[in-house]
Amino acid sequence: MRLQSFLKTTYVSLLFMTFFTLMTIVNYEISVFYMIYLFWFHEFIRTLISIAFYIFKRDKIADKQTYYATLKSKLFILCIYFIFIFIFFGLMLDWKNNELIIINLQVLMLQHTLFNLTLITFSLRELLLFFNDDLKNLNGNVFLSKGVIILHISIILGILIWGFLPKDWYENTNSNILSGLVIAPFLLLKMYFEIKEAQYKDALEKTV
Repeated sequence: MRLQSFLKTTYVSLLFMTFFTLMTIVNYEISVFYMIYLFWFHEFIRTLISIAFYIFKRDKIADKQTYYATLKSKLFILCIYFIFIFIFFGLMLDWKNNELIIINLQVLMLQHTLFNLTLITFSLRELLLFFNDDLKNLNGNVFLSKGVIILHISIILGILIWGFLPKDWYENTNSNILSGLVIAPFLLLKMYFEIKEAQYKDALEKTV
């Protein structure tokens, strides 16, 4: 029952994320920063909920010391990533495109409706895991956790886009086709890792 609840929540969350992202593309309200910051914020929410689990459900954690050390490491890494993501992707990458800079600032200040709606779906998903006691284990190697891996690859993708796309084309072109081409790899990346995790949990449950 708990597994089915997790699977349903995962797929529903992905469905809403995909829908809201497509809406931002249609409305010309998307940027590389939008996607990378969205992934960062999801991992930040996940970490906050894990902290709440440590505070309120500590008795369910087998190795409390490792759990606490992992949370501290994740918070530190997320702080470093936040600074880099904002400066490089939020400002430098879109510096010559005023429309994208405005979008980035709206996203940063949580004044972008579709971005906020996506965060709400992420938050509901993580809260469900909290109440179902599915957060009692954390990967001790922070750099190999799913959310951080997604951030690693997203940042690399963003740098590749910045390095290989013609600057005039990216900075001065606003179109649904361009937005879709640039954003598609990020969206597919997130969907791949989330679906793989759901399939892994499903297979693991069947072997028990």
